Amino acid sequence: MATIEEHALRISVEVFDKKCQKLVRHRRPNIYLKSNAELFSDWFEDGLDDYTIQKLGANAHPDLIINGVGFELKSLRANGQIQFNSTIPCGGFRHGNISGECYYAVARYTTERNYGYLEDFTICDGDFFNHNRERAFAHQNEQETGFGDFGDGVVRHRKMYSFPSPLRTVTGISLVSKFNNAHELYPVVQLDRQINRIDAHGETHSFYVYRHNLLP
Repeated sequence: MATIEEHALRISVEVFDKKCQKLVRHRRPNIYLKSNAELFSDWFEDGLDDYTIQKLGANAHPDLIINGVGFELKSLRANGQIQFNSTIPCGGFRHGNISGECYYAVARYTTERNYGYLEDFTICDGDFFNHNRERAFAHQNEQETGFGDFGDGVVRHRKMYSFPSPLRTVTGISLVSKFNNAHELYPVVQLDRQINRIDAHGETHSFYVYRHNLLP
């Protein structure tokens, strides 16, 4: 029986495969329209009808749970920082009594007039952002009720987190995983290179960049 991480890898590769097949047919889809940031979500979800998809709603994390695997969706115009306003990005998620592995689908687009066309795209293991999940889960956005002279006010204690986009390190179309054998398990991808990240304690964490066979 596959472990939770192995199951998540399989789902991430399958989703990556479906997105790459779409990119073969249309390499630069329109994923951004001024005043409508949902185009990337629409593009990402298109073609995933065979999966059970749960949407958690606004300001929840992750955006989607696909067959038990979390996917947070982010699109941006540059390869700078990504803003997270609900939790610290990491390789797992907790939402009420639901928990699981978490991946991040990140796209960079270039703008032409009011439109934005996909240039770079990755499905990235959340551990690439942060591997200490308990630390990430400990940061909660909370609110204080009963505030004010009449006790009817609310104070929102909202933290904002900002982390570098993985597309700053890995350009093009990629899948980033902590597994070094994804290409052996799933021949639709090929191993491109290894990335070593050194954390604040001096420990090295290795990640592996995969490319789709149809989009080397």
